[in-house]
Amino acid sequence: MRVPQPFGYFNDVLIMELVTDAFGNPAPRLSEVELTPDVALDHHDFLMRQIVRMLGLGLIHGDLSEFNVLLAPEGPVIIDFPQVVDAAGNNAAFAMLERDVNNIRSTLGRFAPQLLQTEFARELWSLYEQGELHADVRLTGMVVRDEAPADAGGVLQVIDDAREEAIRRRLGRGDDPGYPT
Repeated sequence: MRVPQPFGYFNDVLIMELVTDAFGNPAPRLSEVELTPDVALDHHDFLMRQIVRMLGLGLIHGDLSEFNVLLAPEGPVIIDFPQVVDAAGNNAAFAMLERDVNNIRSTLGRFAPQLLQTEFARELWSLYEQGELHADVRLTGMVVRDEAPADAGGVLQVIDDAREEAIRRRLGRGDDPGYPT
């Protein structure tokens, strides 16, 4: 991950490297620069690979946007990680990933409009859910949407089966099933 180098922790404050531009000034945020289409595409590719690395570790930034990416001479540097979430343990994980990815897509899409038609968040999440996400994955930004209608009857059957199994367990322990049987 390209992040500022941490130097230490002092009085509840994390001391980190100052990310600078080529002249030693504080590096600009992604929100503060104009880019060519090719540079925007390169930055997008790099940032998607960083998101893949984080998600591969089970982490989602949670607040990734043009304000939390600095542009150093060697390229984008991601900052501001206090709200990182566990992808497997947070019910809003996909929504957070989607927001992070779409924030970057929207910002860089101003310079490379073809990015605006992509669905990297859905592609990433699908690969993550299937256990197929790895550092070398080739992302396309395209997904095939399942247009089949939901099987509401099947879902209700699964719920009923689970309810019946829970009642059997309670009765097996001698517990009150919760309603007259």
